[in-house]
Amino acid sequence: MKVFISHSTKDMDLVNDFTNILKHRGIEAYVALSDARPGLDLWEKIESNIKDSNCVLAILTQNGSRSEIVNQEIATAKALYIPFIPIVEKGITLKGLLAGREYIEFDKSNPDLTYINANHYIEKLKLQFESKEFLRVLLVIAVIVIGLYLLSKYVKK
Repeated sequence: MKVFISHSTKDMDLVNDFTNILKHRGIEAYVALSDARPGLDLWEKIESNIKDSNCVLAILTQNGSRSEIVNQEIATAKALYIPFIPIVEKGITLKGLLAGREYIEFDKSNPDLTYINANHYIEKLKLQFESKEFLRVLLVIAVIVIGLYLLSKYVKK
C-alpha cells in the first residue's frame, strides 16, 4: 500500500513522524521532497504519484491549509476517486472543497492521538485494498481456468 503525504514544506517534522509511523506498519509513504528528480516537471511527478497511491494523507496545519499545492493535491485525489484523509490542525476552519468533510483533528499538545487515529483509518483502508487485490487475483485465476477448460474442449474436437 502506498500513501501520498500532502503537506507544506514548513511541516516536515510532522511529515517525518507520519512517514516513520507508516513505514513501521509496512506502508510506503510518498513525500515529493524526498524524491528529487531534477529536470522533471514537479506537477507531473506529483500527479503521477497521487495516481499510484491508495490514499492521500493531507496535513492541513496553518501552513498546509494555505498551500496552493496542497489544495491542488487534494483536488487531484478527489478527481481521481482516491481516498484522502484530512489531518486538520485544531483551530483551522475547512473551506471550499473540504467544507463539511470529516477529518482527524491534530492537536499540537497531543499529537499521539492524531497518529493513532490516522494509523487506525489507514489500516482499515489497507485491509480493504488487500481484499480487493485478492479478489482481482481470484478473478484472473478463474478466467485462466475457464480459458484452459474451453481450450481443452476445443482441442479434443
